[in-house]
Parts: sequence; structure tokens; C-alpha cells
Amino acid sequence: MSTVSIKASQRVPGRSAARTMRTQGVVPGVFYSKSDTPVHVAIPALSLRPVVYTSKARMISLEIEGARTVNCVLQDVTFDPITDAITHVDFLGVKPGEKIVVSMPLHLEGTAEGVKRGGALDHTIHRVHARVDPHTMPEHLVVDISGLTIGGSIHVGDIKIEGVDIIDRAENVIVSCYQPRVAASQQGGDKK
Repeated sequence: MSTVSIKASQRVPGRSAARTMRTQGVVPGVFYSKSDTPVHVAIPALSLRPVVYTSKARMISLEIEGARTVNCVLQDVTFDPITDAITHVDFLGVKPGEKIVVSMPLHLEGTAEGVKRGGALDHTIHRVHARVDPHTMPEHLVVDISGLTIGGSIHVGDIKIEGVDIIDRAENVIVSCYQPRVAASQQGGDKK
């Protein structure tokens, strides 16, 4: 898994200070871990793009000005409901061998057998929550759909990857293949 370096400065918590920062292109955030006191930080919005706007899970080396550099993962992001601008971020500190729960992106691989036969895919889940060691976690989880036939589906419980314990409900459908209505009605019309 790749590591992204981000520089941050310490900040004073508070709504008015956070509002002022946002108008200057700076995002307020918090770094916390099980063994440390939370640290309120400020990060330039552009610095967050490689970890927020990606389909990969990444380790972050957060360099807090005047304090220290810590290894962490992006735990939560809050967006403005109107502008979609990042308004707040949470970073979770990690230590080697310590498992954490993260949201892992899913990447579909292959061409479904059902699609080759005229079916269509319905990709409903794009991320799952998993308990992993952040130092060894993959950037994404690969779901092989090549054996998926029309009427078939792949569930969360079907994903088995060493070192990754998925905690979402096993019966949740990730992707399914179905016969499109137009094709189904044309086949029905051909029989008459």
C-alpha cells in the first residue's frame, strides 16, 4: 500500500476559527489514536485530494508542524451539502500489528459471463468495512466477476482475502447480473 505525506499545522478548536479557515482554503481536522491526546490540525484543502478523491485506501504520514510526524489513515470526511467542499477530516493513528476498521474500495475485475450473453451488471456496493492491519492492507479489494451468469450475484460473504476481515453483512449483494427488460421482451416477442 502506498503512503501519502501531508503537512498540517496545529489549530485552536472552535466554530468561528474553523469557518475562517475554510474561507482561506484550509480544512480543519483532528488526529486521534488510542494512546495519544487528540490534536486539532489545519490542512490545505489541495493537500487532501490524494487521500479523499481516490478509489484506493492509503496510509498517511501526517507531519504536524511543531509536534511530530505520525502514521494514520483517513477515518472520516465531512462535505458541505451544497458545494461538496471538504469541511472537516478525522485522522486515526495506527501502529504496526494493530488492526483497525476502515472503508475499503471494491474493484470489479474481468467480464461477467452473463454480460457476454447479453446481460447487464448492477454494481450496488462500491466499498465495504473491514478490520485490517493498516501497514499491510491492500489499496482495494478485487472482486472477480468473470464467472457471474445472468440471474447470479456476488455477496459480501463471497470475498475471502487473507488478512482482511470484512465486517459488513455477508448477505449484502455487491454485484448482480440480470437480463435487461428490452432484451427479455424481445425474446418473448420472438416466441409468438
